[in-house]
Amino acid sequence: MNTFLSLPPELTIYTVGALHSEWRAGLADALDSKAKGSECRVRGDRVDEIDAAGVQLLLSLRNSVVAHGCVLRVVDPSARLLAACSALGASLLLLDAAVTETAS
Repeated sequence: MNTFLSLPPELTIYTVGALHSEWRAGLADALDSKAKGSECRVRGDRVDEIDAAGVQLLLSLRNSVVAHGCVLRVVDPSARLLAACSALGASLLLLDAAVTETAS
């Protein structure tokens, strides 16, 4: 599995600023090392609290991944993550290709 990011338990307006800075620092290098068309997996099983700002951050992440010619795949999305994306109309963008995996 080539997961390069695991979402934290809280993706809210109170945490996205710091997360954006942290992800931005490592995202470009991680994506530059991947071949076009490759899959970037993001684990979502720990997300327990998420708001519109958290979904917006995920959409920004998706846009960055797509701009590098890769595909974002959300793995094991939590029930809260699924509900938030559905409520905000982002399910098709973020979770249409969600994958459920068993922990190894």
